Amino acid sequence: MRPSRFTAALGLACAASLGLGVTTTATASSASAATGDFYTPPAAVPAQPGTLMKSEKFFTGLNMWGNTTRIMYSSKDDNGQPTAVTGAYIEPWAAWKGPGPRPVVVYGVGTIGQGDQCAPSRMMASSINLSTPGSLGVNYETQGMNNLLAKGVAVVVTDYIGLGTPGRPHTYMNRDDQAHAILDAARVASKVPGATVKANSKVATYGYSQGGGASAAAVEAAPTYAPDLDVAAAYVGAPPADLQKVLAGVDGSPIAGVIGYFINGAASSSAAVKAFADESVNATGKTMLSRTSGQCTVDTVVSYGYRKTSDFTATGEPIAAVMARNEEVTGFVRAQRTGTMKPTAAVRVATGVADDVVPHAQSKQLALDWCGKGANVTYAPIPGLALGPKSLLNHANPMLADQLTARDWVVQRLSGASATGNCSTAAGLK
Repeated sequence: MRPSRFTAALGLACAASLGLGVTTTATASSASAATGDFYTPPAAVPAQPGTLMKSEKFFTGLNMWGNTTRIMYSSKDDNGQPTAVTGAYIEPWAAWKGPGPRPVVVYGVGTIGQGDQCAPSRMMASSINLSTPGSLGVNYETQGMNNLLAKGVAVVVTDYIGLGTPGRPHTYMNRDDQAHAILDAARVASKVPGATVKANSKVATYGYSQGGGASAAAVEAAPTYAPDLDVAAAYVGAPPADLQKVLAGVDGSPIAGVIGYFINGAASSSAAVKAFADESVNATGKTMLSRTSGQCTVDTVVSYGYRKTSDFTATGEPIAAVMARNEEVTGFVRAQRTGTMKPTAAVRVATGVADDVVPHAQSKQLALDWCGKGANVTYAPIPGLALGPKSLLNHANPMLADQLTARDWVVQRLSGASATGNCSTAAGLK
């Protein structure tokens, strides 16, 4: 292992550690067997999105600041097919002190991996997961969830489509899949046994990095996909809004291997992307795709950190350049762009000005795109120094710096306070 890759992986693991009754028909003789059975979807998934299919309480000790229930619910993928999604609902120990019923935040985690063992709900009992030999799972979002729970806000966490459940790859950064998984998790929250969230509770979407992209996709899709939900706010942190530019940003970075996550997931949805992977990716690249499909993020940093995607293509060009010559693949990538629809909820877009991994400029552009459509947008550039080209800290530090401010902004919206956006001045900010 190169020292730089080890340092990046160790830093990610250390940062994560610092951030820190069954109603299902499945039964098993041991806890591990029961967990495995829980994540296996039935042969037929309900056609109605937001149907609670299974629930199972589980013990997280003091790791999560509430009573936690593992859930499986129905959603729709980008091809309109019913699909089972897992996650977890957390009923806070703290009382809700705002008006109305207890609200719920749907939490979309940042990039956590593509292997099923990396699913957030599988890692909630501890911040570090060594359940799969040779794989290190890191649940680095724990503190962000607990910040919300401390305010009496319920949290429902989605594992996203294909993450945790066997049979299909996680459709990483697929706009429709992530939006649907978020919104259907909100629909399910009030149906979880023991939940004090109501069907008419206010909802917020919340996430950073991949989670920011998921939150962005969900809040702009909500008026058409889930008009039954009272979506009041969205926190959109460091969103990969324009994948064409993000692919170039992650190329050669510590998280270069996440390009494998995207291609693996996209190939399961798009015949054009599958053909591209078959024809344009060389033997080294095919090995990368196979390995990353079962990895958590730390595994991928160790295996493929700082690699150039030109190592993986038949022509020796960066993957983004090869994709750009394929109109069908380019069309699929463009279809993942957020900012094309108007959110009706208040939105806070936060991005680190020094972020060159998920490039700052394209995140800011998302805020400006929404402003141009007349949305209520608060654009928040997070100051900071660049700590070397494509340093993981350029991307991670703003998440830590903005965490409590983001939480308080969301809680204010859930308490009924209106947001005064800054679209009139956003273009002139960094």
